[in-house]
Amino acid sequence: MESLETALQPYERQTGASARKRTIRSLIIAFALLMITLTLFSNTLLQFSLPQVTVEKAAPGALSHDVSGTGTVEVMETVDLNVDTRWTVEEVLVKVGDPVTAGQTLVTFKTDDARGTLLDEEARYEQKKLNVEKLQLSIIEAKKGGNAAQERSLERDLESVKLDMQIQERKLRQLREQLNQGSKLVSTVTGTVIELNATAGLAPTGGRSIARVTDVSKGYQFKTTVDSSKAKYISEGDPVEVVIAAWSNARLKGKLSVIRDPAAGTGSSGAGADSRKELVVELTDSRLKGGESGELLASKKMPQSRMLVSNAAVREDSAGKYVLVLKQTKGPLGNESYAQRSAVTIVDADDEKTSIESGVSPLDQIIVSGSKPIREGDRVMLAE
Repeated sequence: MESLETALQPYERQTGASARKRTIRSLIIAFALLMITLTLFSNTLLQFSLPQVTVEKAAPGALSHDVSGTGTVEVMETVDLNVDTRWTVEEVLVKVGDPVTAGQTLVTFKTDDARGTLLDEEARYEQKKLNVEKLQLSIIEAKKGGNAAQERSLERDLESVKLDMQIQERKLRQLREQLNQGSKLVSTVTGTVIELNATAGLAPTGGRSIARVTDVSKGYQFKTTVDSSKAKYISEGDPVEVVIAAWSNARLKGKLSVIRDPAAGTGSSGAGADSRKELVVELTDSRLKGGESGELLASKKMPQSRMLVSNAAVREDSAGKYVLVLKQTKGPLGNESYAQRSAVTIVDADDEKTSIESGVSPLDQIIVSGSKPIREGDRVMLAE
């Protein structure tokens, strides 16, 4: 029995060693699988944590520069209406904003004093006529009496009275014209009253026109101001449109007549005025009255560009303009994507696209946006 146990001992030791080896091998395999699993899991987590980006390729196309600005329609010309006299206002027949026609009376004036003055002057004129007749009779009597000296004296008096009569005639003519023209203020044009300086019972203030009326026969204009960077793309004479919101966004066709620096007092002068330009558009539409609010719309199509990208793809730092290009490298678990900086030369840009002269190729995948801020060299993941 002892000999049998002695014989089995080497076998048992061999069997135990094999079991330990199998156990160790199993542990190694399990550890390797665990590491692979953890690596795959961590890589998956990393993929989810990477910024997701959208890309595009530069493509040929044409930029379009849109120019817009809000403003108000106004008549191209206004007329100042006045009278030579400053008689007391009797009645004001219109108010600011009223439409008027050529020949329409706007204001009447009290003329009682002027008419009284005219009657007095007419009476003085008649007195001078009587004096003339009296002198003429006296001259005849002097001739009959042979008194030459008296005759010459009377003839000089007669000439003096006749000169006085001429002066009086001119005075009467002026008074009659004043009564005829100054008794009322009449509009010389068809349009709208935009200013009125007349109050019943008071004389008009000197140095100011009594009324200002628009002249609709001269047409209408629309004024607005835009950035100089936009104004450089349009020219005087270009066709444009003005949208009138109150007319269900009706589009009125017009012509750009003037591009100039904003005038003082327009609200665009002073600091920053150099960056603005005033645009004046000629409009012709029978519905216009003046005062309508509108928006200028103009567009300038530029020549074809070889490469256009979205404005969002173009970035800038202290070194200049650049884009981030999506690049890929081989990693232990497949392809890895990262962002590579590429300096670019910009030709022009509109509100949506930028024209690039150099720095990228039509095959490059240019990063437009990302779920997180991205810098050169960052790993990224292409958004699905």
